[in-house]
Amino acid sequence: MKQILLSLFLLITVAGTALYAQQRDADLPGPPAKSIYGEIGGPGLFSANYDQRFKGQKGWGFRVGMGGIGFINSGIFAIPVGFNHLSGSDGHYLELGAGASAITITDGEDIFDNSSSTVFGYLNFGYRYQPEKKGFTARVFISPLITGAGVFPFYGGISAGFKF
Repeated sequence: MKQILLSLFLLITVAGTALYAQQRDADLPGPPAKSIYGEIGGPGLFSANYDQRFKGQKGWGFRVGMGGIGFINSGIFAIPVGFNHLSGSDGHYLELGAGASAITITDGEDIFDNSSSTVFGYLNFGYRYQPEKKGFTARVFISPLITGAGVFPFYGGISAGFKF
């Protein structure tokens, strides 16, 4: 009786392991996709950004960046942060997201005397090319801005970078 139970236990263990090993690699989430990119337009004006999925190549992720535009003692400094979701396959994704960008505007002779800060919200609707492995990434998107002065629906941008 002990031999029968032991044999049955070993058979179930081996069969379960073999079935699990047959699972496709594409079904497994894998390591989170990470990329860096430069962006023209969008919530950072001219910005450098880091983007990462929480797990796998698609699904939920976040971005954080730093950018702006300026001339000597005047300009705009921006820090965009946000969450986004990628859906699609084979490197071609629909990107939907939302976030906020903290900005400081300086318009005078002394950087600290004539500056103001604010935060505005943004949405993100776009296309992202992101290869399954390492390599070149690109995005094109519409990014409506939500400010105290109202909503600016026809704002967007482009970006290019590298997935590692």
